[in-house]
Amino acid sequence: MDLDTQPAAHPVVVLDDGSPWGEAAVRWASAHAALLDAPLEKQPPTDDQVHDLLLFSARAEVLVIGHRGTDGNSFGLGRLILPLVRHAACDVVVVRGTPEALRGGHRRVTALITGDERDDLVLHRAVDLAERKGAALRVLHAAPDLPSRADQPELPVTRADHVLHDVRHTSVLARMHPHEAVARYADTDLFVLADRGPVTRAALYHAHSPVLVAHQVPTEAHHVPEPRTAGIGRAG
Repeated sequence: MDLDTQPAAHPVVVLDDGSPWGEAAVRWASAHAALLDAPLEKQPPTDDQVHDLLLFSARAEVLVIGHRGTDGNSFGLGRLILPLVRHAACDVVVVRGTPEALRGGHRRVTALITGDERDDLVLHRAVDLAERKGAALRVLHAAPDLPSRADQPELPVTRADHVLHDVRHTSVLARMHPHEAVARYADTDLFVLADRGPVTRAALYHAHSPVLVAHQVPTEAHHVPEPRTAGIGRAG
């Protein structure tokens, strides 16, 4: 294909709300856009921030947002995070964590698997990003010890090892709850996952690094109305 006829790369879209974590998100997104060789789009707050960011997500490669914004929350997550993680049409990165993780100092990407059908997506994203970053890849599955259980907690790790048979990685079956595993294995620059339930919430609330929630992007995406920009205000 002639270079002039190649479709433009989808952008890395980041919410630039002026908050400290918003500024951290812009820095992280800028580095990530360079890693992907993708354009960076900084979006200011609007009156209906969730609606507008969801529209942007339909044409974005990834949506990046700080884990707390300007809505006055001193603890926990900003009010935008969970709706975007659940409903965005592209991957969502929630920027949080230690300065070392934010600058990529651990040189490790961790795929947090759960044993469901979305693990393949998690592994695909994690392998790609680890290769781009020149980072080590770790596969982590959290399964607490229970008096009795019908499942076999080692199976997700065994399957991941089979999928990654030609990819250098380490695998960990952590006999603990997801929030404990996220805190215990904090020596990572990025957690990658695709769960929509308690594992995602554990990472969003307890991770010491940015968290990427992977989504399947619909093939019909990238043709949506532009979001509203009138009456710009602050949102977090």
